[in-house]
Amino acid sequence: MIKLSQTWDDALKALCYIADRGDLVHIKDVVESQGMSETCLRRIIPDLHKAGIILAKPGRGGGVMLAKNPEKISIYDVFLAVGEEIGITDCTKDLYCDKKENCYTTDVLSNLQRGFNSLLKMQTLDKIIKNKNS
Repeated sequence: MIKLSQTWDDALKALCYIADRGDLVHIKDVVESQGMSETCLRRIIPDLHKAGIILAKPGRGGGVMLAKNPEKISIYDVFLAVGEEIGITDCTKDLYCDKKENCYTTDVLSNLQRGFNSLLKMQTLDKIIKNKNS
């Protein structure tokens, strides 16, 4: 079973909210609208900034905004930015298994992992927002 962390969930919700607003958003607005911890969001912001997903304007009147178009930010990007493990099993995290020669499931699991990664890359913030708003 793939279990997603609260950090990843908060990051995705925050990014969708920011993308839907389309401009600089105050952190308190994100926290209140999405029902998340401000402390948690403030821990996520540097990772998202470092990954080039958001721009952060510190200080009074500051906030966060997307660094690029929502069409260019995938769920896969968010996974990587917050350090979430994407592997569906331990042996598929890097699409490599040192026991491949004797394992019956390596090829199947590697194919599933590639498919999962592709799906994550195809789901972008703009698509998530369109689904919610329709």
